[in-house]
Amino acid sequence: MLRRTALTAILATLAATALVLAACGGDDDDDGSGGSSGELVRADVSCKDLGVSAPARIKSAGKFVVASDLSYAPMEFVRAGSNEAIGADIDLARCIAEAWGVSLDVQNTSFDAIIPALTSKKADVIMSSMSVTDERKQQVDFVEYLVAGSGILVKEGNPGGIKSIADLCGKTVAIQVGTVQIDEAEEQNAKCSDKIKVTTFEQNTDTIQAVASGRADAALMDYPVAAYGARQVKGTEVVGEQYNTGPYGIAVRKDDTEVRDALQAALAAMKQKGQYSAILGYWGLEAGALK
Repeated sequence: MLRRTALTAILATLAATALVLAACGGDDDDDGSGGSSGELVRADVSCKDLGVSAPARIKSAGKFVVASDLSYAPMEFVRAGSNEAIGADIDLARCIAEAWGVSLDVQNTSFDAIIPALTSKKADVIMSSMSVTDERKQQVDFVEYLVAGSGILVKEGNPGGIKSIADLCGKTVAIQVGTVQIDEAEEQNAKCSDKIKVTTFEQNTDTIQAVASGRADAALMDYPVAAYGARQVKGTEVVGEQYNTGPYGIAVRKDDTEVRDALQAALAAMKQKGQYSAILGYWGLEAGALK
């Protein structure tokens, strides 16, 4: 479903420390649409005139604080050779911040700790390829913005003959902690006589490397991330079709209705004026667009 051109970034460099980004900031030699090597860096869109207002608290603070696990390219990751957060989610967040007239502060947060970071008010929202689930809805509210499913990444040539999640019985499978793919593997395991051996990692990039090195037979992750990973890590490929498709959501605290409503207004304006489709198109995610 999701196609994009390859970046020159090496996935193993994507784990990074927390960073602060200005909404319109960037390298002095960057034209806003890519580096000199042709790599994708950020969509070239202007969001200053969307006609929306920032929530009072965020306007007063002068910054929009976003928690994101920067190990999930092409959605959110770190530009090679820098501490710059890039990706589709980062571009969407930057557009919202610019429309609100504030700076963007991206806090790199491990995915299994990301909801606690939000509920403890360390961030205003979560933008991190978070699938909307009933379990998560008990903790946070969501503003839906994209549709994606899960995918299976294997060693090139598919030596295990894996075509679907049903073929993972008896296999070693790498999965990032805190993701919906953990639940998917557990659900499949209930149907397996020869159980799936699940190996978990803090960073999704490590699940891909586990497959490339032969330490795992397969890795489960969101389909756009699997497709991107296969382009970046030699010796891997994606098999089968994406499954369990559903929405991604921007997570907000349940009592933070002003921010939730302001996000909905900003996204509506971005869709109407073209920034939303431009950002998704830049990262090859058009098929996941919400109407």
